[in-house]
Amino acid sequence: MFSTIGRLRNIGLDDILMLSRSLHLIRLTRFQFTPQTSVSSVRSLCLSHNPPNPTSAVASDPDAPIEIDSNPYKKEERKCLLCRTGIQLDYKNARLLQQFVSTFSGRVYDRHITGLCDHQQAKLVETIALSRKAGYMPIFVKDPKYTRDPKLFDPLKPVRPHSFA
Repeated sequence: MFSTIGRLRNIGLDDILMLSRSLHLIRLTRFQFTPQTSVSSVRSLCLSHNPPNPTSAVASDPDAPIEIDSNPYKKEERKCLLCRTGIQLDYKNARLLQQFVSTFSGRVYDRHITGLCDHQQAKLVETIALSRKAGYMPIFVKDPKYTRDPKLFDPLKPVRPHSFA
């Protein structure tokens, strides 16, 4: 948008007139001529378009501020993985829950690594505890059959830096 405004400021009067003529020619080529077509209908087609006022483009102040509807510096609203995809945690879904457990220690990854919101992280810890009590997940280690699953996040590259590090 900004690049086209910059280009429009450098257009002269001759360029504007040439653009309006080319628009008339484009309209004429798109017009379907039939034996009943009269000269007056073609003239009305050409006259229906008012050529742009060349003084309005030249007379505008190039230093005037440009009105923008939204804030261009506004950051996108970040949502956690579970909120964004709408996945509901279930204690019977051990394969999903194992993604949030460390392969080496069997502990649940912290929120700064998983990138989950406070609500989903608390829900995840409760669901993993329930799944372990029900016998769907091992308690101390990660189940070896789930080690080759695709990673939802990289534990070596946390989403946010840790507050104690």
